[in-house]
Amino acid sequence: RLYMSMHTATDMRWHKEKRVDDDVMRHPADGEAWKEFDRTFPEFAADPRNVRLGLATDGFNPYGVLNQHHSTWPIFAFPYNLPPWKCMKKEYMMMTVLITEDPGRSIDVYLRPLVDELKDLWTNGVRTYDKSTGRMFTLRAAVMWTVNDFPAYAMVSGWSTKGYMACPVCKEDVTSGWHAGKVCYLGHRRWLPWDHEWREKDKEFDGNTERRLRPREWSGDEILEQLNRLDFAPFGKTVSRTRPSTHLNWTHKPMFFELPYWSKLKLRHNLDVMHVEKNVFDTLVGTILDIEGKTKDTIKARLDLERMGIRRGLWMNRDSDKARRDLAFFSMKPNDKKEFLKFVSSVKFPDGYASNIARCVNVDGGKFTGLKSHDCHVFMQRLLPVGIRHLLPEDVVKPIMLLSRFFSQLTAKTLRRTDMFQLRHDIVQVLCKFEMIFPPAFFTSMIHVMVHLPEEALLAGPVNYRWMYPIERLLGELKKSVRNRAKPEGSIIEAWVQYESLTFCGMYLKDVETVFNRPQRNNDGGMRNEKLSVLPKAHDHLEILDEESLIQLGVRPNSAELFSGCNVNGVKFLGAARDDKLCTQNSGVHVPGGGESTDIDFYGKLTTVVQLLYKDRYQVIMFKCRWFDTNPNRAGSVKIDHGVLSVNINRTWYDDDPYILANMASQIVYLDDPKAGNGWKVVQKMDHRNVYDIPELDPSDNDVDNVADQRLESSMENDAETLRDTNVIQEPFQIEGVSSVEIPIQSITIDLGDLPRYDVAVGPSNADDAVIEEEERRLGDRE
Repeated sequence: RLYMSMHTATDMRWHKEKRVDDDVMRHPADGEAWKEFDRTFPEFAADPRNVRLGLATDGFNPYGVLNQHHSTWPIFAFPYNLPPWKCMKKEYMMMTVLITEDPGRSIDVYLRPLVDELKDLWTNGVRTYDKSTGRMFTLRAAVMWTVNDFPAYAMVSGWSTKGYMACPVCKEDVTSGWHAGKVCYLGHRRWLPWDHEWREKDKEFDGNTERRLRPREWSGDEILEQLNRLDFAPFGKTVSRTRPSTHLNWTHKPMFFELPYWSKLKLRHNLDVMHVEKNVFDTLVGTILDIEGKTKDTIKARLDLERMGIRRGLWMNRDSDKARRDLAFFSMKPNDKKEFLKFVSSVKFPDGYASNIARCVNVDGGKFTGLKSHDCHVFMQRLLPVGIRHLLPEDVVKPIMLLSRFFSQLTAKTLRRTDMFQLRHDIVQVLCKFEMIFPPAFFTSMIHVMVHLPEEALLAGPVNYRWMYPIERLLGELKKSVRNRAKPEGSIIEAWVQYESLTFCGMYLKDVETVFNRPQRNNDGGMRNEKLSVLPKAHDHLEILDEESLIQLGVRPNSAELFSGCNVNGVKFLGAARDDKLCTQNSGVHVPGGGESTDIDFYGKLTTVVQLLYKDRYQVIMFKCRWFDTNPNRAGSVKIDHGVLSVNINRTWYDDDPYILANMASQIVYLDDPKAGNGWKVVQKMDHRNVYDIPELDPSDNDVDNVADQRLESSMENDAETLRDTNVIQEPFQIEGVSSVEIPIQSITIDLGDLPRYDVAVGPSNADDAVIEEEERRLGDRE
């Protein structure tokens, strides 16, 4: 069905015809694994219509409860040929298998039909009609890798993720030991350069020097050769038996090795960054906040340090008759913990960006409750580095800040190879510093596998195509489809068949609301082809701006309307007066410096949206903002601490020039700066999930190497067609129950840049400013 619709048939060739191949990784096709596959199988790569698939599986309880008495395991396939704004979306995922129980190591029994079809698709292909060309062709398909959480990783890979050899990348060469009643994973100095000074230190680490090299990397052919020498028990519920030592952590030979190309892949299974980040967050925050049941700094951990003879300052205190565990230097004191929790409870994020994390804070209990995976994702990257800077020692703060930056760069939509090389170095530094700070009990398998994440990013590209967030969202939809609780799987299958049919038909329904044309949460009005709504950069659009448009925009506007908010490029902006009353924050505005101020970024808050109305329905939407003083030459304006930028909101500038064009604004969020004190706000730029800036090649341009002339295209989720310019989409709106205000305008100045000017007034006049300020007060009173 991917080629039966014009909507998707052309997009299935995007990775070959429109993707820009440079140093930036924006798509799995930019990764080394994809490119190596093309070099190994050139006949498959010759036709860009051949499908590259990813497979994912996870278990869930169809009844919506958290018990483990029943679990359902769907297996999804999703094509990677599509452009980024369509890849990994629900509309293009295919449910291939639905397992009615936890399959365990017997998952290959259920995979048999799927693997047989995949072998046929690779060897023989299937005749398919291509709607975009109007011809039949032989469609072939290949699985690039699987995406799973850690337990499911063990099922599909055949390597157990438990025990002393739990790391599926290091395998038997992992460094592990028994500490505080569990297996822990240390030895990260092995990834340091051979002459690094930390290799010679012993008491600061585990009591030993480190002269070993990093663990070796196993190729697919070597793994297949090893598996062929082993004899595994038959599938099914057989009598449990001890695994022979020669089997290492292998539980079975994965059925995927029957695929002719599987052993040639550079990356067969992905570590799920979503669950890794959540587990790292739980371990780290639980330890530095000393949360009971979450901290790894337990009595057993302290006794383990005594047994190892290292870090005497963390041993149990036996001054009295009863030994006690004193608060460690890496944990917050009770008053500091309460201050940190109060800071978190004051946080507000933009609409649709994150849940209300403040509801998960228990200040009196000194802990968090109900944090979801995405909450931990936001917390790790945005709140933790801001809140701990003045509450923990500097030696503890630095590696935590570096870890936060590591995840922030790793989970970005676009990755640079040079940045990934740096992250590969940084995470080793972080883990080694953690080994000098925290007890060995801190180092769970999730802490250890972070060392492999940059390497996987270099192989497979951005992680948003390889983590479990899209799968988890889809599992939530499947739970809602259960109508017959006696036959949950039957309900899911029937609902899925209906959904796929309606999705396919929705591609052809123009006058009916479907998933492809349904307005987004922050609808910006879509493309306007009949009139100009803003002025994009002049030098980029001189060819399409006609003389009549310039004349109309050069004369003074007839009137203006004031609004409470505006959706720009799929992002919601609200005036500060309204925004302060909500649990979300949508008034932060950022404009990069230009002209003589290229080194200065401008930060402010939106106060009013002004829509200038011209003759013949021409309009220009402007933001009136309160700009904070960010001049670095003025003391007390900005502060940068550990890479965290703070601005003084009590000092403003450009009070006489507060207006910008709406398309110039990008959204930021302000957080209280607990270190700098009152009047200071930490500035954080926002990157919304469904907004993309992806350069594309023009197929009609013969000079495909000239990337400088490529169009910059941004696309929103579920858009039927690509947006040709991010700077022409905006839609002002009014809060329900509060009408807009229309005021006459005597004259106003619009900066046309290098464009010729036609009868432009000298204003705005003082009279016009007075009218606007009066109407702003009236608008605020109505709200």
